[in-house]
Amino acid sequence: MASKPLMRNLVDFENPRIIELNDGLYGASFFLMKLLPARFILERAVEQRALKIGASICDSSSGNFGLALAMLAAQHGYKLTLVSDPSLDRHLHTRLAQLNVHVDVVSKPARGGGFQQARSERLNRYLREIPGSYWPAPHSNPDNPLAYAKLAELLIDRVGKIDCLVGPVGSGGSMCGTSRYLRVPFPGLHTIGIDSPKSVLFGQLSGKRQLSGLERSIIPSNINHSHFDEVHWLTQAEAFHATHRLHRDYGLFMGPTGGAAYRVANWWSQRNPGKKVVAIFPDEGHRYIETVYNEDWLRSVPGWRESLREQPVPVAAPTGELTGWSYFAWGRRTLDQVLASAMEYAPLRSSFENRLPPQSIKQKRPSGAMHLKPITPPSEGCGARLIALSRFDDAAVIHLKLDPEQEQFVDPLEVVFSDLRNSSWPECEHPFSIVVRDEAVGFFVLREKMALPEWAPPDVITLHSLRVGSTHQRSGYGEAAMRLAVQWVLVNRPAVACLLLAANVRNLTARNVYLRSGFCDTGATYCGPVGTQNILKYIFDSE
Repeated sequence: MASKPLMRNLVDFENPRIIELNDGLYGASFFLMKLLPARFILERAVEQRALKIGASICDSSSGNFGLALAMLAAQHGYKLTLVSDPSLDRHLHTRLAQLNVHVDVVSKPARGGGFQQARSERLNRYLREIPGSYWPAPHSNPDNPLAYAKLAELLIDRVGKIDCLVGPVGSGGSMCGTSRYLRVPFPGLHTIGIDSPKSVLFGQLSGKRQLSGLERSIIPSNINHSHFDEVHWLTQAEAFHATHRLHRDYGLFMGPTGGAAYRVANWWSQRNPGKKVVAIFPDEGHRYIETVYNEDWLRSVPGWRESLREQPVPVAAPTGELTGWSYFAWGRRTLDQVLASAMEYAPLRSSFENRLPPQSIKQKRPSGAMHLKPITPPSEGCGARLIALSRFDDAAVIHLKLDPEQEQFVDPLEVVFSDLRNSSWPECEHPFSIVVRDEAVGFFVLREKMALPEWAPPDVITLHSLRVGSTHQRSGYGEAAMRLAVQWVLVNRPAVACLLLAANVRNLTARNVYLRSGFCDTGATYCGPVGTQNILKYIFDSE
């Protein structure tokens, strides 16, 4: 093992077969696509000495990335612990056990964050308790999308000029990574992401998971929404029918996300004769023998026996209820830009009613609490909007200087971004710039779940490091930032009951902004590094 640091024993299994299905329509058919990023991530970890030979790997997975880790761990002598939940199918569970994986299935969802939160908490315990353990973190590890440079190179070699790339979106690695590299030689590449209704990745409200590989309840930081030109949503029945057709017509025995990719790519190819489109088929169908390929099981799938759409229905916004194959012209925008457009498209209240459960809309004022001001869309008032940043985007806001009397109350941006880059929970920290007329005028960070500060209870979101540049102050941008933060939580985390922040007792200017924006003083205090701070709260729902 020590003489073979590169994990290339399974390299043949990570490369797809490139198959021309019709004139100009190609499929990248994988045995198990997740082997590619898993191998690349582990190799990089070994090179960077983050993963020691024979050490323990810990991750949270109920699908193919966990299987890929298990295969690599077995080949190279690593111990593997996987935290999962009841969605783990019994065949995969059996296979993992045969590969000597310690599988810990959490039986109950966390009170505030469901099974995702429960799995994160259990994973964190293993990482603390197992010395030298390594977490691949595929949803946030930048090596995940980097791994797909290899796929892009292979596609260029086999297909030549590519006009369109179609594939399912989960962690964001395959589609964002591949499209990023393909756009170097082909800047006009049309990228189509595929999701399922009630998956939060592209603006839907989270719902019951039904289609393995899609339907996420969190948004991985590896998803760069601005890579996508279109997004399509297919129901499980539509994906399963397409999977059967792919098998029947071409003999390709693939999983359901591959079927969904084929359905959309075939539609695009028919509409664009003379163009070349590649669809990504992430895995083979053996795991789905008793489900997707089982007629008895399929009878229980809603819509399986009903007439399905032959064409997708365009939608004006990605936030409404979707009952069948639909698509939205994403236009290479960020998620916040698209959601802001959705707010402008419909009246604010009806927009939220389409997205939030009734108890989140009521916003009744608890007895004795300050009146909660209505939330205005970004286009109102001063025209401010949010732009989501990565932990490497300090250059976008580093120019935001504060007056000396304000600078003493907040960490320098260099420190803030250093902390973000070194965070153990990057998926739980969300930096934003406040933008007016394409100019960044402010900045703040939202934290949740494992990244919450010690003074915050679970099941809330906290706001940190708010600043409005000194040249932009007294223009209403501070209050606009508060409205945008509240709006982001309502839209993206509807189960969260309140937003908290800590304000230095000496920073009366900031405190007044918070109170005018609808926050109320909880009466609690916290002794922080720059003195005593009051804990302020914005309540979304009193029931």
